[in-house]
Amino acid sequence: MRVKQAAGRALALLLCLGLTAGAQVPSARAAASGPVTIWGYSEGLALAEQGGKWGYADAAREIVIPIQYSSALDFSLGMAQVKLGSRLGVIRQDGAYLIEPVYSSLYHINSGVYLAQRGIKWGVVSILPFPDGQGGTTNIVYDFVYDRAEVVEQGGAEVLNLYQGASKTAIPVFDFPALLREKGVPSAQFPLTRGVQPSFSDVSPRDWYAVWVDVAYNVGLASGVGGGRFAPGATLTVAEALKLAATMESRYKGDDFHLKSTTGSLWYQPAVDYCVASGIIRAGEFTDYTRPVTRREMARIFGSTTLARNLPTINSLDRVKSAVPDIRSSSPGASEIYSLYAKGILSGVDDRLTFRPEATLTRAEMAALVSRMARAEQRIQLWDGVRPLGIQR
Repeated sequence: MRVKQAAGRALALLLCLGLTAGAQVPSARAAASGPVTIWGYSEGLALAEQGGKWGYADAAREIVIPIQYSSALDFSLGMAQVKLGSRLGVIRQDGAYLIEPVYSSLYHINSGVYLAQRGIKWGVVSILPFPDGQGGTTNIVYDFVYDRAEVVEQGGAEVLNLYQGASKTAIPVFDFPALLREKGVPSAQFPLTRGVQPSFSDVSPRDWYAVWVDVAYNVGLASGVGGGRFAPGATLTVAEALKLAATMESRYKGDDFHLKSTTGSLWYQPAVDYCVASGIIRAGEFTDYTRPVTRREMARIFGSTTLARNLPTINSLDRVKSAVPDIRSSSPGASEIYSLYAKGILSGVDDRLTFRPEATLTRAEMAALVSRMARAEQRIQLWDGVRPLGIQR
């Protein structure tokens, strides 16, 4: 494999992991004895080392992902590359594998796809499974039939070259989002872009919302407020919520609303009209667009988008209805609120899954909401034995 220029830096990280081939993946072992060293934080989690093994600790310095890996990298966009025994994989922030640790080489190309080596062959895998055309699913974008691979720069753009014997398959990296959409990969309308992350002065690597700010910024759904700040505690207005919902709807449906600029004193009017036309809100449903939006209204707006309606349920709806303590089936907006919990978008403001419907919505909470809607790998399973990373701490 050969990787040039910007890609070479990522390859250097992989080489630091000591990539080898041939060994089997061991089962997870108990952490070695001795003191635990906590390294720097990234997106709310820090590398934790004990006896030559690695795991992850939260902001309270509690081990939340077991110390079992022979090497590990910092979290970036809610994912971290780890080495279990001699094999590489990718985990999310609850420790679940997005890519199983079965590869001897692994390199993030872009858009959530990785160049991978299995045995002596190369292929391309996705962090998200997609239909295999035979009634099942797969995460293999290009099968493991290639003798070698390289990412090179051609004409100012990166190109992935895959070689099989004397033949070469060349894929421009910027083509991957469209390729993933064609294959039916979830979240392909909101692709992850390698190397694009913010650096806001008011977002700490220890903050629970740092990961969501990173993801929302990376996929183009959130930006700063100026002066290098994100203002995570600032409240979102009704107009801002509608503009964001309209943008997500437009990108998901593939029309051009999100490409149009809006200016003027009523900059939000096109978004209001688009949301009415799309059935997200009713005409006249809101009269004051400059006031803060409530969490109940947020759920009503975003839960009515085509994207939210089409998301699969990953948590029991009946269990959600009995678990959320401050929402009843007769409550206004209950169906949208329950649905967003069931689909892994909401997890509440505490371990009891409390919703706080009349509270205002902060920009940090907004980042969490849109990140989970846009990126399927970030959605939360509420009852899998793992404490969820809630919308608010």
